[in-house]
Amino acid sequence: MATFESLLFDVSDGVGVITLNRPEKYNSADETLVTELEGLYKELRYDDSVKVVVLTGAGEKAFCTGIDRDFAMNNRQPESPFMMDDPMLKLGPKQADLWKPVIAAVNGMAGGGAFYALGEAEFIIAAEHATFFDPHTTYGMAACFEPMFMFGQMPWGELCRMSLMGNYERISAQTALGWGMVSEVVPGDKLLEHTVDIAAKLASLPQIAVQGTLRSLWARRNMPRNQAIATANHLVEIGNRPEALAEGQAFFASGVRVEPRIR
Repeated sequence: MATFESLLFDVSDGVGVITLNRPEKYNSADETLVTELEGLYKELRYDDSVKVVVLTGAGEKAFCTGIDRDFAMNNRQPESPFMMDDPMLKLGPKQADLWKPVIAAVNGMAGGGAFYALGEAEFIIAAEHATFFDPHTTYGMAACFEPMFMFGQMPWGELCRMSLMGNYERISAQTALGWGMVSEVVPGDKLLEHTVDIAAKLASLPQIAVQGTLRSLWARRNMPRNQAIATANHLVEIGNRPEALAEGQAFFASGVRVEPRIR
């Protein structure tokens, strides 16, 4: 595994924890961070020891506050408006064709470009002090990719309000929980431990079954209903491999039963 300048990466019990590691810059994304993150996502497609990914930020102040403004100003773009190069797309695991579950552990502010990553996570667990906002309009910029990625994860009116209001409002973790945008809210000092524990349980399951389910969920999110359903038979055939079924049946036959947590 490569070494990183702007990320931390650790693997244990099938869970890979990626930490955006620029706390002095509120974990904003510069060229090094987005390049390293995209490369790591792509590498994890080939690493079967990593079954589930947890994505978080260093420190307690911020998960990610979007793009580093120094990076934005120095970024070269093609002259044609039809060939814009948005480096922030590299924050999203689906853009890198990584189809292993990604859980976001939001440990503080999540603003602007953070939604490139949050919009491609399977679910979000937030610290009690976490907040969500999109500052674009405050600085005279249109928020475009961010609300597109969050469409379907927030109620329409609230997505509009967050995207339009800029820095005038921030969404608390509890408010986001009420919307269903956040799956769970936990104390900040328990966030990573709790998220990794959930990820480890997910990593213990037959992974072809998990990944087949994941692709089905995203097919439905990204396609009209009839088109998504038309793919289901193919996904069932791919995702019900004999080895995965054998693993599941062996677990059932063992007599061991999972004790579910009621939440």
